[in-house]
Amino acid sequence: MSGLEECLARLECPEETERAYAAEDLGYLNGPEGVPALLDRLLRETSPAVRDAIFQALIRIDGDAPIEGCVGLLGSEDPQIRNQAVEVLRRKGSRPVPFLGAAMRDGSKDIRKLVLDVLAGVQSGDTGPIYAAALSDQDPNVVITAVENLGRIRATEFRDRVEELLQAGSHPMLIAACVEALVGIGRESSLAAVRRCFPDLATVPDFLLGSCLKTMAAFGGTGEFSEVAGLLPQRGPHLRPAILSALVAMLPRCRRAEPGEALLGDLRTVVEDGGQPLCRYQAARILGSWAAREEVGALLVACLSSPERMVRLGAAESLRTAGRPEVEPILAARALEESDEEVLQALGC
Repeated sequence: MSGLEECLARLECPEETERAYAAEDLGYLNGPEGVPALLDRLLRETSPAVRDAIFQALIRIDGDAPIEGCVGLLGSEDPQIRNQAVEVLRRKGSRPVPFLGAAMRDGSKDIRKLVLDVLAGVQSGDTGPIYAAALSDQDPNVVITAVENLGRIRATEFRDRVEELLQAGSHPMLIAACVEALVGIGRESSLAAVRRCFPDLATVPDFLLGSCLKTMAAFGGTGEFSEVAGLLPQRGPHLRPAILSALVAMLPRCRRAEPGEALLGDLRTVVEDGGQPLCRYQAARILGSWAAREEVGALLVACLSSPERMVRLGAAESLRTAGRPEVEPILAARALEESDEEVLQALGC
């Protein structure tokens, strides 16, 4: 009896451990002849351990047979089999792409969605035609998944199409996916597409505002800076991190922005309110852009004595980069009382 015949016989053994070893041995034999038996056993197998061994074997076996078999498994009614088939196909690199293209053309909406799940783990191969088809799919979940993938892999060649979908989008999750994708693949002109959908950030629902703020962070200018700043007193604490993160990201492009007393007051409130340490740190860093103003400089100096280390850190970094020689003695004196290493480094010690 040949090694292949022996493995095939053991694959039907009543002993679970023996079946698992047989599947493992078929993988090491690396012969396409064993694939049909592995797939047949898989559809009848109840042991998770044996199933895992079969999928590991399919990963090891070269050629088209295990790829075709796993593409066929995408239509299984068993979610565990579907998910493990996706993982096998991802491990095959770009080899499955032609087979996935056929599945995208001919498969059900669930299979088309799973094809894109496979591609989420594939970094090579000519996947453009598959994504082009997915972006025109009738099922919104397929389109959403395609947009999410394209944003994740920064596929700039699909930027215009994503902007079109954003303009035409009526599905809230698709709109959110398009905005998120444009953060990664967009350009400054993409901001105009987002603003056409959301001309007034104050009226954007909470579940979409986070995505919009990421776009502002990536491409927004002085006008957007003022608008985002105006959200601080309007929105709840749960959105404060996203608002402050956007302001921090926009600052290098908005150095000449006039903060206004309202923004300075809102930032001071965040610094002093005892809320999330990261938010308080971000507020102190934003205030540092106007540390030359007497009242802002005095506030930051006072923050050097805060019991919250993140506030002290933000104040020290802001004052250190403000270029004000008169605060050097203050920073040095504060260093004598500071014990936190990171804050000491920010103080210049």
